[in-house]
Amino acid sequence: MRRGVRDGRRRLSAALTVAALGLLAPASVAATAPYVPKRPVLSTPWTASVSTTVPLPDYPRPQLERQRWMNLNGLWQYGAAPSQSPPLGRAAPTQPPPFGRALPQTILVPFAPESPLSGIEREDLSGWYRRLFSVPAGWRSDHVILNFGAVAWAARVYVNGRLAGTHRGDYDSFSFDITRLLRHSGENELLVGYSDPAGAAGEPVGKQVLGAPHGFLHTAVSGIWQTVWLEPVASEHITRLALTPELSRARLQIDAGLAGPPGGTVAATAFVGGRAVASASAPAGRELELRIAHPHAWSPWDPFLYRLQVELIRGGRVVDVVGSYFGMRSVALRRVGGATRIVLNGKFVFETGALDQGYWPDGLYTPPADAAMRFDILAARRMGYDMLREHEKVQPDRWYYWADRLGILVWQDMPSTSLSHPPAPGAGSRAEFERELARILAQRASHPSIVVWVPFNEGWGAFDPGSVAAEIRRLAPSELVDADSGSANCCQAAESSASDVRDTHLYSGPFAVRADRRASVIGEYGAVLPYPPRGHRWPGVLTSIGSPVLAWPERPAIELLRAQYADLEQEMRTQGLSGAVFTELSAYEQELGILTYDRREYTMDPAVIRGLNDALIAGSRRQADIVPQPARLPSGPSGAWSFSEGTGTVAADSSGHRNSLTLQGGAAWGTGPSLAGHPTGALAITGPGQSAVTSSAVIDTARSFTISVWLSPAAGGESGTAVSEPGPDGSSFSLGIQSVGPSTSPPRGPASWWTFVVPGSSTCAAVQCGVRANLRYGDDRFSPRPGDWHQLTAVYDTDTQTISLYVDGVPEDAEHVFGIPRATGPLTVGAGSGDYAPSDFFPGAIAGLRTYARALSPAEVFSLYRYELSGS
Repeated sequence: MRRGVRDGRRRLSAALTVAALGLLAPASVAATAPYVPKRPVLSTPWTASVSTTVPLPDYPRPQLERQRWMNLNGLWQYGAAPSQSPPLGRAAPTQPPPFGRALPQTILVPFAPESPLSGIEREDLSGWYRRLFSVPAGWRSDHVILNFGAVAWAARVYVNGRLAGTHRGDYDSFSFDITRLLRHSGENELLVGYSDPAGAAGEPVGKQVLGAPHGFLHTAVSGIWQTVWLEPVASEHITRLALTPELSRARLQIDAGLAGPPGGTVAATAFVGGRAVASASAPAGRELELRIAHPHAWSPWDPFLYRLQVELIRGGRVVDVVGSYFGMRSVALRRVGGATRIVLNGKFVFETGALDQGYWPDGLYTPPADAAMRFDILAARRMGYDMLREHEKVQPDRWYYWADRLGILVWQDMPSTSLSHPPAPGAGSRAEFERELARILAQRASHPSIVVWVPFNEGWGAFDPGSVAAEIRRLAPSELVDADSGSANCCQAAESSASDVRDTHLYSGPFAVRADRRASVIGEYGAVLPYPPRGHRWPGVLTSIGSPVLAWPERPAIELLRAQYADLEQEMRTQGLSGAVFTELSAYEQELGILTYDRREYTMDPAVIRGLNDALIAGSRRQADIVPQPARLPSGPSGAWSFSEGTGTVAADSSGHRNSLTLQGGAAWGTGPSLAGHPTGALAITGPGQSAVTSSAVIDTARSFTISVWLSPAAGGESGTAVSEPGPDGSSFSLGIQSVGPSTSPPRGPASWWTFVVPGSSTCAAVQCGVRANLRYGDDRFSPRPGDWHQLTAVYDTDTQTISLYVDGVPEDAEHVFGIPRATGPLTVGAGSGDYAPSDFFPGAIAGLRTYARALSPAEVFSLYRYELSGS
C-alpha cells in the first residue's frame, strides 16, 4: 500500500474516532471526507440518476402544500456517535452537540446511514448531521418552519447553537418554528442528533433487525430517512388538515389545525380542473362542512380527486393558504350475497392485493426517486391488483399521494414494537405505541386510498386490541380496522370482537374463516414464487415466509397460483371472503416477490396475474358469482362405498366399477353421520391392523384424482391414515389426521388437523419428506372434536401440479407437487403404510367414501358436500 493512501486512511480513522466521542475539531482544522456513493449489491433503475444536489426534489406533503419552500435534501456533514438506547421518554443523543465543527464524513440526505446511497453504508445507531443554509431575503418578515418527513428514532435539533426541539418516532413527520433562532444575513448552522435503539427501547420498529438481514427481517434504518425542508408562513397559519369524506351525505368534513392566537375564519374551496365546485367557511377552530353536489366517487378504477384550497383569513386579509386534494369514497360493512362483506362506495368488489414492505436495495427505507414509488404502484395495477397491504412500515407521504392519484386501495399496518407473541409489552412500550399510532393516524387518515388500518400482526407485541381499535375509529372514522392480522387462525394470536374483519394467514393456502358480523379476509397467503433471475438475486439463502425455499420454476408457481385463485373464488362464495393479500409484491433482501428486489424483472408473467385478478374482481361484481353453488352430485365416480351393509365383511361399490372393499383385522360396522335427517352406515376402526381393502388399485396416481370421505375421530390427540394406497416406499398418498402436543403460548390443548400427504419422491416415504395439504394450526382452535363428523375431500390435479384439501366443501390448503409415486394398490380404508407411525391406522369412523378419476373443481367439491348433507 502506498504511504499517502495509508496515511490518508489513518487521518480519516482518527477523525472518525474524534467524531464518535463528540469532541470534533473546529471547522477550520478538521477535513470532511467527500461524498462517495457506495455500490449497492443490487441497483435499481433509478440508482445512477439520484441527484447529489437535491435528491427527491418534489414537495413532500401534497395534502398540505405551500408554494414557497426550500428543500434541504442533499449533501450534509455527518459523524457517528456512541451508540445508546435512550429511555422512551427522552430524545437523544445525550453527548454534547458539535457546534461550529466540521463532521468527518459527507452523507446524502435523506438516505439513512445504513443505505448505499447515503455514502456511509454503516450501521450507526447514533450520530450527528450538520449543514449550513441561508434564509431567502424574501422570507425576512415571515415565520420559518423547519420540517422533517421522518427521523429514526429519537431526534434533537439545534439551530445556531440553540435547541429547536426534540422528537421521538420512526414514521411520523414533525416541525419546529425556528424563526427566533435564525440569522437572516449570512449562514445558519443546523445540527440534527439522533439515536435509534432499533427496538431495544420497546418502540415501534416493524421488521427492522440489527446486523445482517435474515429470514423475513430486514436491515435496520436509523437517522434522517425522509425529506427535510423549510417553508415561510405567517405567525397565524394552518398546521394540519383532517379531511373526512361522507359520500352518502355528499359532503367533506374539514378540521384545520391552526397556529397563532385564536380568531379569524377558515375558508375552503373545491375545484375540478380550474372550476370551483364547492366552497364554505367557518370560524377558526370549528369543523368546516363542504357540500359537494353530485359527488364523483373515488375508486381504484376511477381515482377521481378534487383539488382543495384552504385559506386562513384574519381581519379581512388572507394570512395563509395551502393546497390540498381529497377523494370522495366510503368504505363500510354490508350484507351482500348472504354474507357480511367490505363494500366500497356501497358496492362489493373483491379486494385482491399484495403485501408490500417498501424496501429498496439502494435506499433501504427511502425510495431512490419519486418515480420509484410511482413504479411500484403502477406495477401492482399492471398485474390487476386493486389493493396493497403496507406491511410493518409507514411510507413517505408522496407514496400515498401516488396511491390516491393512480388508484389503489391500501391496508395500512402499524409497525410492531416487537416480533414476539405474548407476553404483552410493558406499560412504557404500550404508551409509546399508542402515541406514535395517534400521530401516524392524524397524518395519514385523509388519504382516500387508505381503507383499512392494521394495528397488530399475528399477535406481535399485541395488547388490548379493543381499546386500540376504538382509538383508530375515533381518529380515522372513514376507515375500517383489522385489529390483528392473522388472528383468526394464526400464531396463537387472539381474535378480537372489536375488529371489523376476521383475518387468516396460511401458506400456501389460501384459507378463510366464515364471515359473521365481521367480514372475512385473508391477510397473507401465497409465498410460492420462482427464484429471481441471475444478476437480480440478493446473496445468501433466499427465503419465503422465513424458511429456505426451492428454486421454483415459473410454470409450476403459476399453476399453483391458478389453483389458489380458484380457491379464493370459491371462498368468496362459501365463506363470504372480501379480500386477500398475496405474499408478496417485490422481493426484499432475502424474501421472494413477484418483482425482483431491484425492480428490474418480474419473476412471473404479469399478464397472467392480471388475468386472474381481473376474473376474480369481475366475478365479485356479479351477484350470481358470490353465492354458494347448489347441491349436485358430480358425475362419473370411479368408486362409491356407503358402508351401510351392517353385516358381513364386504362393503359394496355402488359406482358400477365392482371394486368391493373387504373388511379385515377386526374392522367393524358402525354408525355414520346423520345426513338429510337420516343416520348412515360407517366403518369403525379401533386398533392397528384393522382396515378394508380392494383387490387391486383403484386410484391411478399418474393421473388426476379426487377422494371424498366423511371422518370422525374417536379421541383427541390421535394421528393416522383413513384412505391410502401403498406405493414403492410407504403410501402413495394418505388422507387422514395428524396431531401435535399442546402449544405453550398461550397454553392450549393438543392441536389436530386434517391432512392430505404425498411423498416428495418415490424413494422417500411421506413420513420423512411428504408434501402436506393441511388444515393446520399451532393451537387447537380448529382441531377436529371426537365424535364430530366432517367431509374431507382430497384432490390431485396434474394440470396444475397441486394437491388440495377441502373440509366440509371449503378450500383449506393447496400445495405444489412435482408428481406422485405410482400406487401399487390396493385401495386401503382405515390404514396406511407408516405415514404417521409404524402402526398407521385411523382411530375413529369412516363413512360415505367416493373416488373420481379426475380433479373435481372447487365448485364441484362444494356441490358434492351440499348434496351429501341434504341427501339430494
